Amino acid sequence: MDELDYYRQHSRSTDPGARRHLLRGLPADVAGMARVIGGVMVHRDDAWRFGFTLPEHRRDEANTRHVEAILDYLGTLDERQPADRFAGTCRDFTVLLCAMLREAGVPARARAGFAGYFADGFLDDHWVVEVWDDERGWHLVDAQVASAPGVYTGAEIDPLDVPRDGFLVGGQAWQECRSGQRDTDRIGTSAAGLTGLWEVQGNVVRDLANLNRVETLPWDNWGLIPIRYDQLDPADVDLLDRVAAVGAAGGPLPQATESYHADPRLPVPADLAARGG
Repeated sequence: MDELDYYRQHSRSTDPGARRHLLRGLPADVAGMARVIGGVMVHRDDAWRFGFTLPEHRRDEANTRHVEAILDYLGTLDERQPADRFAGTCRDFTVLLCAMLREAGVPARARAGFAGYFADGFLDDHWVVEVWDDERGWHLVDAQVASAPGVYTGAEIDPLDVPRDGFLVGGQAWQECRSGQRDTDRIGTSAAGLTGLWEVQGNVVRDLANLNRVETLPWDNWGLIPIRYDQLDPADVDLLDRVAAVGAAGGPLPQATESYHADPRLPVPADLAARGG
């Protein structure tokens, strides 16, 4: 299959299903789509930015796997008060924008990696969208930041064209950490106090799944992900080196597919991929 056609098609996670009608009549541009998302979604850790406190029980909304279920929760894409928006994570902003773009026939794919524009000198676990443009090729869009202009004032980047040194996909982060270019104490999930190559290795595997249109939750664990880096066999590190090279290059698709199936611990388990909600 042609690579661009592949990324124009929905995955299980981005397929709007019975709520497809909600994705009709949207703005044709990425910025407009992001603004629509900003009117219906808020990051569960950033409620304070919008002037309210998210009830603890609502944090579970971020465990919603599929866009169809997110749209079912919302009912419409009409803008609403921040406290009435879906409480997700960067992953949810990403898959909803992917769904809008794919529904419009625009090639799009989720990318898991690390953003350097939220905390000074730290690369934080984050997801963005990679969008195809016939003139520019693949470029990065931060749906979360683009959805709320002026809110993420510390993020000094253009969220519609995130520089490649501002966001590192999992494979690139792995390569730079392994080569000593990056301080492994300055990459990971700052909110949880987690740093190091073990944090990076999870996004190497999750990002490979994204390139194969299997968008998991950002905390899903399977195969090689739960094994701490210092407990990996040398052969496993070599495997991750090879996978990281494919992820850093963004494919191409035949290599991404081959790598995904190169070891039974890399593909998302069928029972995990099939989960509803």
